[in-house]
Amino acid sequence: MAKVMVSLPDELLNEVDAEARRCGTTRSAIMREFANIALRRRRESRAEAMRSLLEDLSPHGGHAADAVKETRPGT
Repeated sequence: MAKVMVSLPDELLNEVDAEARRCGTTRSAIMREFANIALRRRRESRAEAMRSLLEDLSPHGGHAADAVKETRPGT
């Protein structure tokens, strides 16, 4: 497993530490869980946007590829 250094504002780190204590686990475990949750939500949200987009497009409209590219992160 890789180790990383992350900079967090003190208040946020205090909240992470408090959550770890409440759960009886480590700071690292909480950060992994939060990252997994956030990334899963992002994937699910993007998949839902794609389903919605594809339902709205005619398969013969010729603009499906452009519409799909618009949903990509960072575009």
